[in-house]
Amino acid sequence: MTISERRNKILGILEKKKVITTRELEELVFSSTSSVRRDLLELEKQGKVIREHGEVKLANPKNIDYSYEARLYEQVRSKELIAEIASVFIGTNQSIFMDSSSTTSFLLPYLAEIDQLQVITNSVKLAPELNKMSNIALFVSGGEVKYGTNSILGNFAVDFLEKFYTDIAIFSCRGIDGNGTYEANYNQALIKQKMIKNTKKAILLVDSTKFNMTHFFKLAYFEDIDYIITDKKPDDKFLEKVNEVCEVVWPDFE
Repeated sequence: MTISERRNKILGILEKKKVITTRELEELVFSSTSSVRRDLLELEKQGKVIREHGEVKLANPKNIDYSYEARLYEQVRSKELIAEIASVFIGTNQSIFMDSSSTTSFLLPYLAEIDQLQVITNSVKLAPELNKMSNIALFVSGGEVKYGTNSILGNFAVDFLEKFYTDIAIFSCRGIDGNGTYEANYNQALIKQKMIKNTKKAILLVDSTKFNMTHFFKLAYFEDIDYIITDKKPDDKFLEKVNEVCEVVWPDFE
């Protein structure tokens, strides 16, 4: 694991656990005390973490737009389950918006098996992988690449997406509660809102750790979303409210 990968993994762990001891971090990233100490010093210098009395926490978790790699380490099995369910909604000769979230990347093996797809994405990370698939006509937005996130953002990207109208939009979010869905970054929210607006069927992929979490920017109301796919059954209160306007799907064994 490189230094960059280890630091991204630390951020991913902290977003999930909120507060953790440095000793626990050393065990989770399989690194020495000195290596983790250097990582935390650098992350603290960047304003991303706070160290206090042998414990570490995120500096301001609601406003941090984590790197793609940090998000990729989170909830891998959950995202695999979500992608497996989402793949059922994709058929031959369909057009698809895919955002730059780490969750959508788990769909790649399924897309390779479906004929005649047209995929539009703002993801620097997804684009090279999709371009290897002869069954896919790929369209990649222009715009500014946000450092560390592998996302193409800004007005150019939004204007590019405006030129398309797709069968499906597949996207994720940073938080979800009974009032709607949330993003940590305004420009990320704008991209996803454009995808939602310009599609026949909006499909949200969200793992169970993001439930009952809010973030700084409102992404969408449930009226804007057709399906919510998650890895575990949400609580009954949430389902009672949301099922009035969209369908929530989770694995059968739940």
